[in-house]
Amino acid sequence: MPRQSLLTHRVIPVPPGAALPPYHVPWCFGCGPENEHGLRLEAHLDGDRVVADLRLAPWFAGGPGVAHGGAVAAFFDDLMGFVPVAHFAPAVTARFEIDFIRPVFLGAPLRAEAWLSEREGRKLFAEGIGRDPLGEVYVEARALYLEVGFEHFTGAVAEMPAEQVERLSRFLSDEFYP
Repeated sequence: MPRQSLLTHRVIPVPPGAALPPYHVPWCFGCGPENEHGLRLEAHLDGDRVVADLRLAPWFAGGPGVAHGGAVAAFFDDLMGFVPVAHFAPAVTARFEIDFIRPVFLGAPLRAEAWLSEREGRKLFAEGIGRDPLGEVYVEARALYLEVGFEHFTGAVAEMPAEQVERLSRFLSDEFYP
């Protein structure tokens, strides 16, 4: 019996003028350049999809020669977290599901794509897929993100140390999230 895919492959177009910031915050585990232990994801828009390349280092091992499933899941959650941003909808992950179709080998390249498949009010449904250079599918993921106001993120600033508030100040303007 053939494997049942998680994905609908429906793609809602990215609005005109959409752009992605280089990272969520500088110390983000998934994409932050200041997190020396992070995944170093570099997302960009390719048409209506958010795209990034994955090549996991040895410290993300789960078994001999293969990536830990949690590291792969974190990569996809972070990548897919850029989808609401591309649709001008600050959001948080509410549900996340992943199918590991083939083992992801440490150091092997994987191209990951994510897109918005459905939107119902505050609910944004994203899908993602990871393929090797030959096009073989290794990972499928889908997630539900809930749109929240910027105050959800900026409200946390009041409880942060002054050094973190200073580092975040550029995120509180239209410069970073146009």
